[in-house]
Amino acid sequence: MVFNLKLKISALVVTFNRKDELIKTIKSLRFNGFQECDIFVINNNSNDGTQELIESIFPNLSLINLPENIASAGGFAKGLEISFKKGYDWCFLCNDDSRPKKGCLESMISALNSCSDHKLAFLKVANLNPNGEALLLKWKGIGVQYSIPISDKLIKTDLITFDGCMISSELITKIGYCDPEFFMGVYEYDYCLRAKDAGYSCYVLPNGLLEDGKLGSISGTPPWRQYYNTRNLLWLGINRKSFMIIKGWLIRELKYTYAIIFFGDRKLERLHFKFRAVRDALLNRRGRTYDPSKY
Repeated sequence: MVFNLKLKISALVVTFNRKDELIKTIKSLRFNGFQECDIFVINNNSNDGTQELIESIFPNLSLINLPENIASAGGFAKGLEISFKKGYDWCFLCNDDSRPKKGCLESMISALNSCSDHKLAFLKVANLNPNGEALLLKWKGIGVQYSIPISDKLIKTDLITFDGCMISSELITKIGYCDPEFFMGVYEYDYCLRAKDAGYSCYVLPNGLLEDGKLGSISGTPPWRQYYNTRNLLWLGINRKSFMIIKGWLIRELKYTYAIIFFGDRKLERLHFKFRAVRDALLNRRGRTYDPSKY
């Protein structure tokens, strides 16, 4: 895989009911060199006027309005499919509440050109912790966070998240898109593991050039979201026949269940969702089994 400054790169944003944040993200992408025609927004059936507002402000942008909410896993899968079929070499992914800072795209292209690993398939700009350090992930059956100082040093890793990440079309040719049946949560783990199985590499650029709004973390994790995290990780362990994943899942769930019982709100609802998550993983029930808008 040979990199050059003439790479054809698209940008992909998945959104739901955050039109004001989405506008900031699109403007940031344009400021970093993306043309409107190279930006794809997957609108997960927003009902806050997202479609009308975006079409009026950015008429040349590719806005894909879905008839139902297929969440982040489905949205990114749909966007990657569109980007790949249109012939882009790489696709830069970000959430609707995060945006690249000045120089982000240039730093990523420079990193691609300086990397000697011809199996590089993921390149992510690291998110930052509250202390301004770069956040990375390592794989121990679950994703475990650790922090390092900001730098321009390219770091090989075994796990990334999609926010602020570029994915190569060569990888898509080999393993396809991320699995929409996860709906939300764990699909990034699965995609990284599939890439590793195929011999591809993940790298992180810890330069701090990604702004992360973290709006999905405000007011804690809702019970329905815990359902998907619990179900999907257990399903992944079972599907891959991985003792390490199932062990990691069990340790995490014991900690979360303890926290729910002694410190959490809506205890019975959260525990009920946990029970249903385990049941559905064992029964191989996937996709959108519970609609977030109803909870």
